[in-house]
Amino acid sequence: MGYKLLAAAVIEKALLDYKAALITKNKDGINEAERFLRSQWFEVLADDLNGETLITTMKEAFA
Repeated sequence: MGYKLLAAAVIEKALLDYKAALITKNKDGINEAERFLRSQWFEVLADDLNGETLITTMKEAFA
């Protein structure tokens, strides 16, 4: 159970960093976050989340 909390914390931090990068127009931060959200590592951690959907949602909300 603890590993699920850790995975959720990693994803939450990535999304907070992505939000900040989108707001400040930090291209390196945006690219890094999007690379993570499209990665196999994200798929392992995320279980039932879709990285592409998160990217689209975050861009609509904060870009």
